[in-house]
Amino acid sequence: MPVIDLVEPWGKLDRNDSSRRLSLVGHCIDVAAVFSALVEMPTMRRRFEQLAGRPLNAVDLERLAALAFLHDVGKAGSGFYSKGESDEVASAWRRRNNAGQDQFGHTTVIEPLLRKPAYAGHAQVLGLDTWGEWWPDDGARKLWLAAVSHHGQPITADTLPHALRWPTWVAPIAGYNPLDGLARLGQAVRRLWPDAFSEPVTPPLAEPFTHAFAGLVSLADWIGSNTDHFPYDFAAQDESRWHCSLTRAHRALKEIGLDLSAQQAELAARAPSFQDLFGFPPKPMQQAAATRLGQPLVVLEAETGSGKTEAALWRFTQLFQAREVDALCFLLPTRVAASGIYARLQGYVERAFPDPVTRPAWVLAVPGDLRANGAHGERQPGLPFADVLWPDAEAPEARFWAAEHSKRYFAAGLLAGTIDQFLLSALRTGHAHLRAALSLRSFVVVDEVHASDPYMARLLRHALARHAAAGGHAMLLSATLTGAARSALIAAGQPRTPVAFGRRPSQLPADLSRADAPYPCLSHAQGLDDIAPDGTASKQVRATPLDAMREPERIAACVQQALEQGQRVLVLRNTVGQALATQRALEAQLGPDHPALFRVNGQPVLHHGRYARVDRQQLDAEVERCFGKGAAHSLRPVVLVGTQTLEISVDCDADLLITDLCPMDVLLQRLGRLHRHAKRHELRPGGAGLAQAHVLVPSQRNLAALLRPDGARGLGLGPKSAYPNLLAVEASWRELERGEDWLIPQHNRRLVEACCDEATLSAMADALSGDWPAHRNDLFGKAAGQRMTADAVSLDWLKPWDEMAPGELIGEARTRLGLDALPLDVPTWITPLGQPLKRLDIPAWMWPAEPKSLTQAVFDDGEHGVLRFEAGGKRFSYSRFGLERLD
Repeated sequence: MPVIDLVEPWGKLDRNDSSRRLSLVGHCIDVAAVFSALVEMPTMRRRFEQLAGRPLNAVDLERLAALAFLHDVGKAGSGFYSKGESDEVASAWRRRNNAGQDQFGHTTVIEPLLRKPAYAGHAQVLGLDTWGEWWPDDGARKLWLAAVSHHGQPITADTLPHALRWPTWVAPIAGYNPLDGLARLGQAVRRLWPDAFSEPVTPPLAEPFTHAFAGLVSLADWIGSNTDHFPYDFAAQDESRWHCSLTRAHRALKEIGLDLSAQQAELAARAPSFQDLFGFPPKPMQQAAATRLGQPLVVLEAETGSGKTEAALWRFTQLFQAREVDALCFLLPTRVAASGIYARLQGYVERAFPDPVTRPAWVLAVPGDLRANGAHGERQPGLPFADVLWPDAEAPEARFWAAEHSKRYFAAGLLAGTIDQFLLSALRTGHAHLRAALSLRSFVVVDEVHASDPYMARLLRHALARHAAAGGHAMLLSATLTGAARSALIAAGQPRTPVAFGRRPSQLPADLSRADAPYPCLSHAQGLDDIAPDGTASKQVRATPLDAMREPERIAACVQQALEQGQRVLVLRNTVGQALATQRALEAQLGPDHPALFRVNGQPVLHHGRYARVDRQQLDAEVERCFGKGAAHSLRPVVLVGTQTLEISVDCDADLLITDLCPMDVLLQRLGRLHRHAKRHELRPGGAGLAQAHVLVPSQRNLAALLRPDGARGLGLGPKSAYPNLLAVEASWRELERGEDWLIPQHNRRLVEACCDEATLSAMADALSGDWPAHRNDLFGKAAGQRMTADAVSLDWLKPWDEMAPGELIGEARTRLGLDALPLDVPTWITPLGQPLKRLDIPAWMWPAEPKSLTQAVFDDGEHGVLRFEAGGKRFSYSRFGLERLD
C-alpha cells in the first residue's frame, strides 16, 4: 500500500489509525481532478464560459485546475499538521508557541501569505508571486480566495483575520517544517500544470465566474474527499497520482449521476413520444411547452389540473436529450406539494429511462425527509451524519449521494423540492455558491409561481437572473398571472451577458403585460404564444357567498346535507385554527364514528401543516386514495377538512367545495379541486351536477373593520394574517356578489386582472376612501420594504469577490423560507395514524420564550392517543388533530 512520509503535510487521515494518511499533495490532486472533470462536462463548460464572458482556453483550464489544487494550502501549516499527532505532541507545540485556536484551521490561516512582508519567503516557495499574476485585476488572487472558501463561507481580503503572530507557518512540529510543505505544493503545481506558466497574463474573467468557481471547487472537494471514490491507497501519493485520479473522477461523476451523457444519448436514440412517457396523447398546451426551446425562460399559464406538470416534463425531455440541460429541478411552495411531484417523477423516470441500473437519480429535496430513487432512507442514531441507510434500495449506492445532505440536492438528475432550496442559492449564506453552481446544469421549473409574496418573488427574480445569465433554462408555471407579474418574471430571466449582468433588460414586447392576454398561453422574451383550445369542455362554477366564516356548526350542517346526497366534500379553511374548529364541529354533528369522516388508520383526521412528517405521508396517500383519479368511480361520500396544504399539487376531486374567502388567484386555485376529473362527471351524485362552491364570508359586510387595531382576528384575512391584502379580498368578494356563474378557464384572466392587479386595486382604494387608501399605502410600503430586504440579503454575482460578506440567514429570511422550525426529539411513540414518532418540528411562532428549553421538554406517557409535553412554561399536545399549543 502506498504510504505517506510522516514528515510530509497530510490532507486526510484515518481517525482510527493516524498513521494511515493521504498526503496533502494526493488529496489536492484528487480535488483538482474532480474539478477538471466537472468543467469538462459540456453543459457546465458552456455555463462557465457564459459567465466568464469568453471561451476558456487550454491555459485557462490548467490554471483553474491548479488553483483548485491549492484550495487546501492552509493544511500545510503546523497547526493543522498537529491534529495528526498525539495529544501530548500537539499540546506541547501549542504551549511552546502560545498558539490560539486561529492557528489550527486551514482556510483563513493563509492571511500572512497574501499580505505580510515577513512571510514573503513562504509565498515565494508556494509560487504566489508567479501564479498570482495569471489574470489581470488581481483575478488569480480572487479565484484562489474563492477556492479556499470551499467550506461554504466566502473568504475575502476584508474578512481575513489580522493576527500579529502566525506560529502555524514558522514553528516546526515533530520534524515537520511548514515552509517545506508550502514548497512541496508549489513544486507539485509546476510539475502537474507546466502550461499554466507558459504564457503571460490572459484576458480577464468576468466577476460572476469567480462566484461559480467557488461553488464548483466546493463540490469538487466534497467528492474528492469521499473515500468510496478516492481511497487513500488506489495510487501513489505524489504527482504520479494525477492520471489515476482523473480516471476516478470521471467514474465518480457517472456513478453519482452528475455525468448523464450516456443517458442523454440513449434517450435521444429512443426519442420516446409524449404518449410513451405519459400514457395519453398531448394536449395543445403540452405540445406548445416543447416549442421555443431557444428561449431560456418561459412562463406557462393554464388551468389548474390541465396537465402543466406533464408539459414541464415534456419540455425537460426535449432539452435533456438535446444536451441543453443535464438535470431537472422541480420546485413547489410546500413540502406536501413537493412530495406529490416526487411520487409523479417516479413514473416518468421509469418510462423515460427503463434500465434501472443506469436510471438517473431522482430525489425529494425536503430536509428531514429522506426519499430517493423510490426508497426511504434512515439516519440512524450513532452513525456519522453522512451515513444513511437505504433499506431494500435497488439503485446503486452512489445514486443516493445527492439525497443525503440538503446542500447536495442539486447533484441529483431529477429533483422535486421546495422553492426555498433554490432561493438559498441566491442568499448570502453558507454554501450558497455550491447550490448555485450545481443548479446551473438544471432545467428549473417553478410551479405555482403566483403564490410568492413580494419577498420570495424578489429572491426568485435574483435566482432566475443568475441562472439566465449563465445560459440556464427555466420554466414558470401558474394558473393565472396578472400582466404586470408576467412581464416582471420574463424580464428577470432574460439572458444577459456577464457585462450586462444585473442591468436593466432590453425593452420587452408590450403584449407581455396585456390584461387580455390569451389563455392558456406560453410567454417568453419575444412575446405571447396563443395556445389552441384542447377540446375539453369548460367548467361552469357557481360560487356563492355563505356568511358562516365564524360558525363551524353551520358549516357542519351544510356538509351533512351534502353527505346525505352521497357527495364528496372538501372544506378548505384559511387557518389551522379554523380547520380544527370545523373538524370538531363536524364530529359533534355527525358523531365520531360516522363513516363519511376522512380517516387514516381508522382515526378521523384533517389535513394541515402541523402533522409530523411520518403522519403527513400517510395523510397524503389517503387523500390520493379517497379523492384522486383512482377514486373517480367511488360512490362513498366523504368529507375532508384542510388548509392551504390541499391547494397545491394535491390531486383531489370534490363534488362540493366549501372554502373561506381569499384573494381571487387563491380562490381559483382552490376551485381547481372541484369537479377535477372527467372520469367522475357521469357518476356525480344528486345535487352535484353543477360545480358548486360555498365561499365562507364574515357575517358583517365590512372588511374595513379588519383594518382597525381592534379588528376581528382569526379569519386569516388582514394584517399579520395569511392574506394581508384586504383590497384583493374585497375585490374578490365583489365578484362573488355579482352572482354570475364563472366559466373556467375562459374567465380566469378577467377575474385575476380585476382582483389582483395592483393598479386596479389602487384605484379601488381611492374610490372606497376611508381607511382603504392608508391600507393600500401600507401594503405597497411593506411590499417595497420586503423587496429591499430581499435585495439586501441576496448574493449578487455581479459584485467583485472582495465585496462578498459572509453571513447567515436573518430571522425574517429563515421564517419566510420555512427554515425556523426547531426539531424536538420525542421518546418513541406510535401516533394515532400508526406511525413511529421520533421527531417533531416546532414552528417558530409556537416556541416558548426560551427556545433552548425545548431540549428539556417533559413528556407524559402518551396514553389515549395524545402525547403531551411541556417546555419553557408552554404546554403542547400531539394527537390525531396534529400539533397544538394548549395555552
